[in-house]
Amino acid sequence: MAVRKNEARWVEKSTRWRIDVQKDGVRRSFYSATAGKKGKAEAERKADKWLETGSSRENVRFGALWAEHLERVKSTTGTSNYKQTEYFGRCWLLPGLEHKRVAALTEQDWQNCIDRGFKGGLSKKTLTSIRTTISVFCRFAKKNGIPMERPEDITIPRGAPVGKKRILQPDDLKTLFSTDLVKTRGQVQPYFYVPAFRFLVLLGLRPGELCGLQNSDLSGNTLTVQRSINSYGEITTGKNENAQRSIILGRHQLAILEQQRENLKRHHIISKWLFPDRHGNAMSSVCLYGKWKLYRKQHNISCSLYEMRHTLISLAKSDVPEQLIKMVVGHSGSMDTFGVYGHEVDGEKQRAANMLDGVFDRVLSQ
Repeated sequence: MAVRKNEARWVEKSTRWRIDVQKDGVRRSFYSATAGKKGKAEAERKADKWLETGSSRENVRFGALWAEHLERVKSTTGTSNYKQTEYFGRCWLLPGLEHKRVAALTEQDWQNCIDRGFKGGLSKKTLTSIRTTISVFCRFAKKNGIPMERPEDITIPRGAPVGKKRILQPDDLKTLFSTDLVKTRGQVQPYFYVPAFRFLVLLGLRPGELCGLQNSDLSGNTLTVQRSINSYGEITTGKNENAQRSIILGRHQLAILEQQRENLKRHHIISKWLFPDRHGNAMSSVCLYGKWKLYRKQHNISCSLYEMRHTLISLAKSDVPEQLIKMVVGHSGSMDTFGVYGHEVDGEKQRAANMLDGVFDRVLSQ
């Protein structure tokens, strides 16, 4: 930290105290119009604070720092995250902030970006994602030593549209768990991908997480989710820090894994992936989406592949405590109370498995 060696001086012409300091080649002047020793101390405090926390890059413009941030995102995350970040910046952040100094940005500047998106018809989910992108950028700026106001109260407008989610209704679930046939090339035959669909529903996995599961992730009845395969076929560590988790499997999930083993054996497939494609290779989420589209069309199911995740949460919300559901699906909230203040209690994961078994026993036996 740079140390100040001079004192503030009274400038009679401008009737104020002034002190000049320098750090990392950058020169700054600080002032106080308060007369007497109090004003002198005030100007010196301002200078000392800048010497302690200031940055040689405090004049950097948002557009320049955003380009650096985007390069880091590109080199450290998957293509999906990079493309989303680039889109948010290009359409909703840069138009209003590009030429502003990062150090001078206020919470209202960020709120204006969110409000523009709201006026542009963006959904609540998209606006929330933009808010998250802003937080990630601010952390990047802080690590680069740029002094700035950290936004803590960016709000999503109450009227932001919320997309209507569909889930597998009980009749759809019964169809999925009782029928594995589809018609292809004029023939009705068992569909290779049905065990994957069933497992997806039973655990509320994200499609990419299911595609990323390997045999080595299974130890007894404990499954560790530690990777995801995105729509570009890239292997990532998952959507967020909560995505990596271990789950104790119940009777229904273990039964589907046994079905999948028989399925692979029947097709003479040996693979390190739990749910590979027909050639034993890793399957991307795009491929899985396409396979589900065929099955759901032939069986009159409207629910999308990702909405299967909502199915588990919707079915279990009346029977399974929220913290146990979060452990299974890898969810985080805007305030992750359970992650910050809660600690796992022995037996909780087994309790969640038993409860989910009860949920599917009830639904599938109706």
